[in-house]
Amino acid sequence: MKKIMIIFVGLMLCASSFAQTTDWQQYMLATSAPVLALNDNPDSTTTTTVVETAKLKSPKRAFFLSAALPGAGQYYNNSYLKAAGFLALEAAGWAAYISYNGKGNDIEDEFEAYADQHWSEDKYWDWIAQHSGKERNDLTALRDWEHSQFSHGLHEQKDQQYYEMIGKYYQFNWGWDDFRTLYSIGLTDKEMVDGKLISPNRLNYEDRRHDSNDAFKKATTASTIVIVNHLLSAVEAAWDASRQNKRVQTTLRFEPKFMNNQQYTVLALHLNW
Repeated sequence: MKKIMIIFVGLMLCASSFAQTTDWQQYMLATSAPVLALNDNPDSTTTTTVVETAKLKSPKRAFFLSAALPGAGQYYNNSYLKAAGFLALEAAGWAAYISYNGKGNDIEDEFEAYADQHWSEDKYWDWIAQHSGKERNDLTALRDWEHSQFSHGLHEQKDQQYYEMIGKYYQFNWGWDDFRTLYSIGLTDKEMVDGKLISPNRLNYEDRRHDSNDAFKKATTASTIVIVNHLLSAVEAAWDASRQNKRVQTTLRFEPKFMNNQQYTVLALHLNW
């Protein structure tokens, strides 16, 4: 601030000498504007005027830049460390998502192949026919009985629910190959539930399903972090741009003033914050 005041006083003295020129005085009284440079010839009655427009940051532009790519708005605001931080978090989030999502898919492929090898849909319908008294070849009747007895029925397509149910509910025990070697087909669902009878293959299958779901949950967490990072980066960039615009701004201009009942052109330094 002290340096600014010294410059200000020096320019004021220069302005006083210029004010003695009648043409200059009339010109400045008519057109008071920011002046950054004067003609090199002090006897000249003309001026070289340069108007500088403040390079304000656009909060809206900063917001949308960081909303699209975290850190871009901070780079626009010349906040390079912040830009690097938000960009690094973005990269880490996507890397974690890709890694965990890929792991979840790999394990899912693994346990589905395991189920196709160790669980038999035909044997399951054999068990349903045994306990329903329906014709084994009448699949429609078997499905109707299944739906009347259990809260869940086996999906016709091998979709996500299909693979989830065969490892989750006791009614599907008979489909597991090692379970059939341990128990009789006459074993009822109630007996399996009360005895908590689960085959080792089914337990292994459920463990791998749990591992897959856990990986997918971590991938979801990573994607949530990415979304939050976009939002935080956008809001911070807009706020910082607005804050930078509100910093102290200085304007140097010649202005007409009345002093001792006389008209003068003075050099005024305006501070805005």
